[in-house]
Amino acid sequence: MLQEYFTPIKDNTEYKPYHIGSSIARYASLFPDLATKRIALFAIRGEVNNQHAVRTHLYNLASNAALENILVDLGDIPAGETPADTNSAIYTVALELMSKGIIPVLLTHSVDSGQALYQAFESANKQIELAWISAHLPLLEYELLHRIIAHEPNYLQNLSAIGFQSHHIPPKAMMLLENLNFDHYRLGEVNNQIDDAELYLRNASLTLFDLNAVKHTDAPATQQVQANGLTAEQACQLARYAGASDTLQSFALLGYHSDKDHTELTAALCAQIIWYLADGVLSRKQDTPQLHTEFTKYRCDFSNEDVPILFIKSKRTGRWWMQIEHPAYPENIDKRITVPCTYHDYLEAANGDTPQRYLNALKKLD
Repeated sequence: MLQEYFTPIKDNTEYKPYHIGSSIARYASLFPDLATKRIALFAIRGEVNNQHAVRTHLYNLASNAALENILVDLGDIPAGETPADTNSAIYTVALELMSKGIIPVLLTHSVDSGQALYQAFESANKQIELAWISAHLPLLEYELLHRIIAHEPNYLQNLSAIGFQSHHIPPKAMMLLENLNFDHYRLGEVNNQIDDAELYLRNASLTLFDLNAVKHTDAPATQQVQANGLTAEQACQLARYAGASDTLQSFALLGYHSDKDHTELTAALCAQIIWYLADGVLSRKQDTPQLHTEFTKYRCDFSNEDVPILFIKSKRTGRWWMQIEHPAYPENIDKRITVPCTYHDYLEAANGDTPQRYLNALKKLD
């Protein structure tokens, strides 16, 4: 069923034994077996945009036995006559891959194609935590994120906007983000403390990475010129955080315009982002509180009316979460929420102060 959507990869390059290209399962003549795979790369190919350069750079990166076992390249989906036709194919492919427990990794120039991946979750009636990495917030009417949050029935549990730049954000979009109690981590915050960006990716089931989040000097082949933005190193770090999330089920790298990539610098960065995403998947520890019980627990009670916080620290990774009771229904376990946090949040609570992350989490309780 999947094969009918794809065209084979044409690549006659000679690769060294340690390169990905020498061993990756890919659709060249026969459609690859997906039995052991966990990540499936595919791209949208049009008359102008194609991803051959990205593949060339990816295939020249170092491989290992673990990576070879989980990664497959399905080839290209030819662009349809209309964007709706293309998105329909993306949707069907993503839904089929996720049903097999495989993470679809989409590479395309169209940011709006991210909606097709989101709709695959809707069809499965699954709650979605969406991570959006971009310089922009397309939250105004008819824009991508607005279409997602306005769709009914709505399965969007949370949105985390990462790396956006305030000078690009219309006040109405920022107001909507805050009124809906969605999480956000601006570019300046990423620059100051990139490690905390992991908190906003830890629970994401779908991560959409818009390449215009990266500054122009590191990724020139995008729709808009960005004087400021993420560095190439930060982009790769965020991709690894995304891959390491136990909850990630789908990923897209959006906004790559091959016709502008004269030096192939952006193609090289796309390849490395995909490599670090896969490396993150390989580093997963099945570490979320729902998956094991190896935690050290710390309870913080407050003298005011704030409900207590149960902090839990993983013995596997040292990562922290906070479990918060519903103020109106403290005995109802189903209404409690578990939120990624930091050791600093715990220290604040232990000293009698109320962490801001806790206050933000309380707003999400209904």
